[in-house]
Amino acid sequence: MKKSLLVLLLTLILSSNIFAKVLTLDEAKKLVLENNSLIKAYEMEAKSAKYKKYQAYGAYLPKLNISETYMRSDEPATAAFAKMAQGRFDMQYFATQLKNPENVTNFETKVEIIQPIFMNGKIFFGIKQAKELEKASEYKLSRVKDNVLFNTYRSFYAVGLSKKALDVTKKSLERTKRYYEMAQDFYKNGMIVKSDLLVAESYLLMNEAAIKDAEKQVEVSKSYLQRLLNVDEDVDIIWSETDINLDRSLDDYIKLALANREDLKAYKHYLKINDYEVKKAKSSFLPEVALFANYKQNDDKIFGDAGTGFTVGAYAKLNLFNGFSDYNKVRESKSNYLSLLNKIADLKFQIKSEVKEAYYSLKASEKKLEAAKKQVEKAYEALKITENRFKEGLAKVTELLDREVEVKEAELRLLMAEYSLIVDKAKLMFAIGMIK
Repeated sequence: MKKSLLVLLLTLILSSNIFAKVLTLDEAKKLVLENNSLIKAYEMEAKSAKYKKYQAYGAYLPKLNISETYMRSDEPATAAFAKMAQGRFDMQYFATQLKNPENVTNFETKVEIIQPIFMNGKIFFGIKQAKELEKASEYKLSRVKDNVLFNTYRSFYAVGLSKKALDVTKKSLERTKRYYEMAQDFYKNGMIVKSDLLVAESYLLMNEAAIKDAEKQVEVSKSYLQRLLNVDEDVDIIWSETDINLDRSLDDYIKLALANREDLKAYKHYLKINDYEVKKAKSSFLPEVALFANYKQNDDKIFGDAGTGFTVGAYAKLNLFNGFSDYNKVRESKSNYLSLLNKIADLKFQIKSEVKEAYYSLKASEKKLEAAKKQVEKAYEALKITENRFKEGLAKVTELLDREVEVKEAELRLLMAEYSLIVDKAKLMFAIGMIK
């Protein structure tokens, strides 16, 4: 007896969702924003853009280098200059050894500092581009979060839909079992033929198979939610109605979308980047100016200081002709700018189309839900009438089972209509860039 109770207890525990992570919609959205791998990837991309901005600012700072060069040569001029750099030369060396010198070893230690003054606009426009890239990356990240949240709505309620569908299928199986048992009694009493009993058994087997499909769908829907949450543990949901209220006109939603969509805002910053690229390409015809200073030590030993000295100076470079590369770079940049202008224009039309599709889908879903509710009522009414007629011997078991199937399908359509309405609400909010 104790063993039987233990087995029963274990069965109940394993068959329940006691170990599942049960979530409300708000909890699921919070976890997704914290854990989702795709969001983390774009967060790193946004952080990368911030570091690019710091790199751009760093180009204005002085460059400090230290180098050590080793050289050994018996070539007359090279050897002579090495001796001169070390301060180890005299007139006798030039008179007797210069033509055929011995191998000369030289170690040159050099510390150099370079301060850019004006780099023909590269640094100036590079900083501006980096700033715009940082802003564009932030808007891009925000749009990715919106997309993940929309998928969270779909996956969260898909889990609830699949569980409800499983319940509907189980109830259908219970009704089918009851009708099959009634058919067995009728067959024993000679009120129906064996073929009708076999048909009833066939319906029973189909419902049992439908249970397995429904259970599979529950697990599949959970797996999609687990992916968004970035968790392996079992999850379950608490079904609740959304707090999304949509009562504006289509024109209002289109205006909101054009004002709020983060991908459109990101494109506008990319357009500024391209504009600065045109200006940077044009500025390549301007001069480069920089200051420099270095300190050198030369010796025949490493880090020796037989010959030391400072050098300071400035240089300016003007690009007079570069094989039309700079000219064509300007033309390339202008073409990219115009290309992006057309992409932005197309994106605006795409946004309008997405808003219209979501808006009309929502309106259609509202009508479908009303119709689905009425269909369920009618299907149950028809089932009740047919069941009474079957008990009185006025209807075939096949008619009764057909009505039962119609009830199940009507209930499933109602669940799908409820799900579609929720998803279409979220889809419209996603289309206008205001899903939260």
